[in-house]
Amino acid sequence: MTALSASITGRLFDIAVIGGGVVGCAVTRRAALAGASVLLIEAASDILAGASKSNSAILHTGFDAPPGSDEHALMRAGREEYLSIRHRLHLPVLETGAIVVAWTAEEGERLEKIAEKGRANGVGDIALLSPAEIARREPYLATTQGGVSVPGEHVIDPWSSPLAYLREALAQGAQFLPSAEVKSASFDGETWRLDTAATPVKARHVVNCAGLFGDEVDFLLTGQRRFSIHPRKGQFAVFDKAAQALVKTIILPVPTERTKGVVLCPTVFGSTWPTSRSSPSDAYAAVRSTSASAICSAVGCFVSRTVVTARARSLSG
Repeated sequence: MTALSASITGRLFDIAVIGGGVVGCAVTRRAALAGASVLLIEAASDILAGASKSNSAILHTGFDAPPGSDEHALMRAGREEYLSIRHRLHLPVLETGAIVVAWTAEEGERLEKIAEKGRANGVGDIALLSPAEIARREPYLATTQGGVSVPGEHVIDPWSSPLAYLREALAQGAQFLPSAEVKSASFDGETWRLDTAATPVKARHVVNCAGLFGDEVDFLLTGQRRFSIHPRKGQFAVFDKAAQALVKTIILPVPTERTKGVVLCPTVFGSTWPTSRSSPSDAYAAVRSTSASAICSAVGCFVSRTVVTARARSLSG
């Protein structure tokens, strides 16, 4: 038994949080700041080992969430809290804004409804853009059919924020238990006992933040199949930093019922990454060659080859 496990064994925590992704780290922080004794339990050897390690890092306004939904309320609350604590925690924000771009006439016909939905969600500065306005803002994009401007969409660092949340929680007395997959759970009416791969854990309350494995953890806790998660996986390709000169704004496609499509997104690190259309999730984490080809083909359609060639010549010359 490690010294960490020994310090946990036999202790009764107020709250055990299962899952060290961004949500688990944020919940641990809030509970610790409220004065609770908190233990964050993670199956992997470090935080951010699951879906949280690979996301677009967009700080959303919630303009496209279902109006009145929990998703919209949580998105808005999370955004407001991040902006309220970022200076104290030294968290970066790249104020890019976003444009939902219509590439076809059919997509162009849907822009007004997207703008109306954004206004219904409280995003008052959302606005329709003509093809000419988009060309002035993003001169390296290929010809569009118009778009919707969402100035409040920003880009953050997806890794430093959860780390900062956990560090602040640890400073308040919380503890982190890695390499501790939960194997079984029982509740006697007052106390939970969690048998983990590292050491047994006791807590008055348990918060399930297990992400894509949330349904499996819920079954361990309740013995019931109350819901099931069927994740879909988007894939990323990171372009060289020279590519960021071509796109200054988050470029969002008009979404379909199945996917949000390929997104072009600047990063706080000076690079650009497009995401591919999502596919059924599997355990293979790397970008597949077919997905990489699809991403590059899509970007080739979005960015004017004429201006890219000119830009390349200017950089080399």
